[in-house]
Amino acid sequence: MFARPRKQKREAIDQRILRLHTGIAKKIIAQPSLINDVQATLEARYESGMMRYGSYILWQGIVETLHTPEVFTALLLAEDVRTASLRRETIFTGILTEAERAEILED
Repeated sequence: MFARPRKQKREAIDQRILRLHTGIAKKIIAQPSLINDVQATLEARYESGMMRYGSYILWQGIVETLHTPEVFTALLLAEDVRTASLRRETIFTGILTEAERAEILED
């Protein structure tokens, strides 16, 4: 009985996260040096045990495709369940400013 509203809420959150990651992808492609901070976040989370090996490998695979922007964007924004779940615990923290986040979510 309550599954539908919960599912709709989850889907709405996933769509907001997807929109944010669309903005992140554009910014990272425009400023590739930002990937250094992302890589540092990935390594720190894995080494501290905050991330499992499978997630680490998936994120690493996405990060390594930055040299091919179309592939990077496609992988980061893939709409499968696993990637949507991965984005919920993003390694792309601090890439967008609060103003950029607000603008993305405003649309």
